[in-house]
Amino acid sequence: MRDRVTFCIKTIHRPLCCATLVRSIYEQCGDSRPNIHVLDDGRPDLRFSKCCPDEAAMVDRLVETDYDIGLSAGRNRLLDMGESPVVVFTDDDHIITEQTRLAELVEKLDRYPDLDLLSGMSNTEEGPRMLASRDRVMRIFSGAYRWHDKIARCDYVGNCFVAYRDILQAIRWDEELKVEEHWDFFWRAKLAGMKVAVATDHVFKHVHVDPPGYVRQRPEYLKLGTKKHGLRKVVWR
Repeated sequence: MRDRVTFCIKTIHRPLCCATLVRSIYEQCGDSRPNIHVLDDGRPDLRFSKCCPDEAAMVDRLVETDYDIGLSAGRNRLLDMGESPVVVFTDDDHIITEQTRLAELVEKLDRYPDLDLLSGMSNTEEGPRMLASRDRVMRIFSGAYRWHDKIARCDYVGNCFVAYRDILQAIRWDEELKVEEHWDFFWRAKLAGMKVAVATDHVFKHVHVDPPGYVRQRPEYLKLGTKKHGLRKVVWR
């Protein structure tokens, strides 16, 4: 995978998680591992390079930015700092295991010409979802256009996927949205015609860790996203 795939990790204040993810890529992929690029926008005392220097030395490229540039800006930077045609994105607290079968997931993306982005499951969660906007309400709900070979074509998947770099660069993440960026990204991707699916027989292990200062709900960014799309609210059902 080294010549075709880059594993992109945006991390902040979870150096041990990032280290575990990096080691899992080595353990599961061996000599055929993808390139590994890490972008860290954390505080100096919680930098990946400071807290886990051995694992930081294992990555192919490590970029440290100003503090808290946000997930969207970080992912865009990761897109722009590599050239491989295929990229992998996960949260920094995901782990690659035998159930991920990363090389096979990339092969499936290449096998089906009607796919631009293919995710796996995050533990037993993040199955296929659909997006629909009506009466200024965005609905995100379980469902799929169709199933084939345990692959569900849909509109919205979790934060663990392989995709073609040029397609993601055409969509990009909205850097005004430091969080609450996920539904916005996939809604714009749907409108642009991006073909999305989830392979339900591939699993990324997820062990969520709350970093220092972590706030799950960020209503100011949800408000910004809904205003941007002329919505009253986003509902998950």
